[in-house]
Amino acid sequence: MAKESNKDPVFERIKNSLLNIDPVAFAEKYLKLEGKPFRLTNNGYKPFVDIYRYIGIKALEKDSKGVVILKSRQVGGTTMAAVLEMFFMGSGHFGVNGKPPIRVVHAFPQLDLAFAYSKSKLNPMIQDSLVIEEPDKKTGKAKTYMQSLLDQSASANDSLQFKQFVGGNHLWIESVGLDGNRLRGKTADILLFDEIQDMGLDGVGNSLKILNKSPYGNQGVQVYFGTPKQKGSEFWKIWEKSSQQYYYLGCEKCEKHFPLYTPGNNDWENIWIYEYIVRCTHCGHEQDKHKAADRGKWVATRDVADCSLIGFHINQLYMPGFTREQMEAQKPGIHPANTERTYQNEVLGEFFQGEASILTPEEIREKGGDPERKFSSSIAKSDDTLVFLGVDIGAKQDLEQLVDSGKSKFQGQSYSTAVVVSVSSPYRLKIEYAMKFKRNDLESKKTYLEELMRRYSVNLAVMDIGFTNDFSEVMQTQYGDKFLSSQASGKINNKVKYNSEIFPKVINFERDFWIAEMFEQIKKGHVRFPLGNYEQVAWLMHHCCAFDIKPSISRYGDVNPHYVKSGANDGFMALLNAYIAYKFYLTDGFKNTNPLLQKEHNKQIEAPVLLGYIPKMK
Repeated sequence: MAKESNKDPVFERIKNSLLNIDPVAFAEKYLKLEGKPFRLTNNGYKPFVDIYRYIGIKALEKDSKGVVILKSRQVGGTTMAAVLEMFFMGSGHFGVNGKPPIRVVHAFPQLDLAFAYSKSKLNPMIQDSLVIEEPDKKTGKAKTYMQSLLDQSASANDSLQFKQFVGGNHLWIESVGLDGNRLRGKTADILLFDEIQDMGLDGVGNSLKILNKSPYGNQGVQVYFGTPKQKGSEFWKIWEKSSQQYYYLGCEKCEKHFPLYTPGNNDWENIWIYEYIVRCTHCGHEQDKHKAADRGKWVATRDVADCSLIGFHINQLYMPGFTREQMEAQKPGIHPANTERTYQNEVLGEFFQGEASILTPEEIREKGGDPERKFSSSIAKSDDTLVFLGVDIGAKQDLEQLVDSGKSKFQGQSYSTAVVVSVSSPYRLKIEYAMKFKRNDLESKKTYLEELMRRYSVNLAVMDIGFTNDFSEVMQTQYGDKFLSSQASGKINNKVKYNSEIFPKVINFERDFWIAEMFEQIKKGHVRFPLGNYEQVAWLMHHCCAFDIKPSISRYGDVNPHYVKSGANDGFMALLNAYIAYKFYLTDGFKNTNPLLQKEHNKQIEAPVLLGYIPKMK
């Protein structure tokens, strides 16, 4: 005889219904993260728990305000967005019992980021939620809780951009793009802006209009997730409108609260003394940081009544898995790569207050953007136009493998990229096409490059030799002097040297000098970006801005700028290779040392500008 259950089924239904109101309880009951049960309570994640609950409960009320989350990297912001989306879609409190369905839009700066999120975060969370059925005997697969809630009549559920759930609840994974046009025509209740620091205010403002008819929140719910960059930026202006709340730890002895982190100083180094031990600033009691976090609370630094947004600041100091020693190792001067800007932005989650960025996407759009121009599908061979191809081969995995393996774009990965530029008028290098390779194997890359060489009638291609010596040999064997290699170096006489005596043939260039020259050409508007294909070119614009300057001192005592990578910048390096190909072509392999003289039909003639003279140019 089967054992009789002691549980009252009515009580269990009421209990489950109440638990499902809480996004944290919902997540811990139904969701998993990387195959393990999702856990946020009693483990030091209390700062994050409070944010989950504020967005999942308070932000839906009529007197609510929008939420801005100023965060460093590696604090689970993208995971938070995915969990909240699962709660809104699967809690059973929307689209039932006369309550209207809830419609969520998760918006990224560009579509490729939206697709990566769907593949690496959203779909795995749906597929790896609580198993509620026995595995199918034929396939061995079992349906999960979130899968059971997908509307089986909605064919679009196979899409990376749209998920329809029972009760009419649905989720869009989209992009804001240049001006928010992609979101026009949609109606939503919740709008999550992800990577807000890379969006323009015009696009954000236009996108918010989709919330106007929402029955939830105060004309909808708006949430801004972002990692800071420069003080004075558009994201900084949003943060300045918020309550700017910081998390305080709770002392087990005196029961007072004290801050772990205070913006603008390094007091945390005296509070967090070693491993997971923190010291109360009131009574000096030393205690476990995780337990102190569980006793803590959020403290607003501004009067909430005077603020239009509720702001939460969260950084790596609050991540339970990091020790004091690991955080110390991230500091510039100790960490081999982190600059002060990187440390402030990526680790402490603070806006950098030093000198302005070398270049910003807004500056590129303003000075070098062609609003209506789009990528060229092909370029016919012509005497009036020269075409150059620049290639940068990433040292790590490429786009498809990164997404499929579940890695986010924020982990410093390297892409293989290619940029095609044309020159047909003075002062203009027009970007005709740019791509990130989808696969990393040699045959796929060779196929991509052969297609680009043919379709765009390339006069000269330059590819970094880096880790690709064998690949460079293959391409030079096929194309001869139309396909050269490049190698960045420290100091070189005359800033560049071409070695044609070796195979593959290599252009050695002085890295910092040529990067600086490339920046100068972009700032002057000599490099033109096709904003008519903003979704396809925005990643390249951001790659062009992923540098910090770190002064270097020569043996003679001279202080020179050294350009340090602060994010994915492979697209910029491909563009630089295209520019080097252009300069190589016009100077006959850098033999012509006078920058104002170029060759045409074996005659030396004076060119009007360095960038501008092209034979038979109209």
